[in-house]
This record gives sequence, structure tokens and C-alpha cells, in this order.
Amino acid sequence: MRSSNTASKRRKRLDLGKSADLGRNPHTIAADAANVAASGVPPGNGEGSQSRRGRVISVSWGEYTRQIGIDGTSAAIKEAIRVAFRLRTKRLFWLEDEEHTIRTIDRGMPIGNYTLHIDEGLAIQICQFDEFEDLPIITEDKIFYTQDDFHDFLVGRSWICLQEYDSNRNIDNMDDLRPGVLYRGVRRG
Repeated sequence: MRSSNTASKRRKRLDLGKSADLGRNPHTIAADAANVAASGVPPGNGEGSQSRRGRVISVSWGEYTRQIGIDGTSAAIKEAIRVAFRLRTKRLFWLEDEEHTIRTIDRGMPIGNYTLHIDEGLAIQICQFDEFEDLPIITEDKIFYTQDDFHDFLVGRSWICLQEYDSNRNIDNMDDLRPGVLYRGVRRG
């Protein structure tokens, strides 16, 4: 009986120790102590909390807001944003701060609140023609987001470029496309 009584007293002492650290993981406590020793800033609310979490920005897109760590490379930060907002395309995006300044996405960006903007793409119209009478058959709206999208579209239709309907100007680079202009595909030879 005496041994169970001793075990009970030990358990109470351990429980008292746990209540002092509010049930936190002992590894976290050790990490906090190491952070205090290294930085001289105690953990908790405010700046100490920020240093423990690393550099974090708040990014909003529509109704959604996510906290994004910016301690990594530019590529890693961009990937974290893509994952956080479930962006599954290659569309370009950028961040704008509360003063409407577009910021580079890197670890040196100021801590703050940002709005995520996603490229709406370049919308054009493509007309398919009757090969024998050169009359329009179907007009299709198409949006391109990247040069690769544009190139894949041309290759998929066996076209070498697009041609502006009114000016006969050939376009083989997405940067030369103009929104709202009517185009048609041009085949080899």
C-alpha cells in the first residue's frame, strides 16, 4: 500500500507541474526557452509570438483570409499561396497592400494585410471559316493565361499562328494578341 501511496504523491507533483505550463508539449517549452535565450524576447502575445511563428502576412481573396508564412524562398511563398487558396492553374497572381501598392512576393516584404489578385487572362474571339467559301461558321471566345496555354492551343489545332481578321496580321506570340479582336487560325503551307 505504501508504494501506491508514494506513486500517488509523485503523480500529484507531476500534475502540479503540468498545470503550471498549461498542458503544453515539453518540446514546445524547450523551444520557447531556446528562443528566449537566442532572442531575449519571451514567448506570448505580440512580437514574441510573431518571432516564434516566423514572419507571417495576412492574405485575403474574396471572403477568404489565410495566414501565410514568408520565411521561405519566393517560390515557396508563392506555392504556399497557391495551396492556401487552392489555385490549380498556372494563372499569374500578385499581392496588393492596404495602400494599394503591389508588392514583390519574397521574405523581405513588409508584415501586414494583403489582397490577392489573380490574372483574368486575355480574352479574344476566334472565328472558324468554311475552307471553300471563306465564310465564318463558328465564333468561339477563348481566354489565354500564359504563353504555354497559347502555344498548346495552336498546336492542338495544327495552326502555326492566329491572324487578325481585319488586318491579316499574323500573331504567334501571346503578348501580341489584343483583347476583343477577332482572329482566325492559320495552317502550314
